[in-house]
Amino acid sequence: MPVFDEILDAARKLTPTDRLRLVDALWEDISPSEWPLPSEEWIAEAQRRSDAFDGGRASATPWTEVRARARQKAGLDE
Repeated sequence: MPVFDEILDAARKLTPTDRLRLVDALWEDISPSEWPLPSEEWIAEAQRRSDAFDGGRASATPWTEVRARARQKAGLDE
């Protein structure tokens, strides 16, 4: 079995909390210059949303509100 598959199998045996810690640690180790480029579809969707916002057909919610709602939904609010 290739090394990657062995590591993946071992990672899948971790608790959900430890798997999230592993994902975070791996992600933090990747430089933004190494991130894959977004797909053409993703770029088109981002442009569509930006145009809708600029044209007054969409609104934005402050990050603090989005984060608070997400934390509450996940049961993480203090």
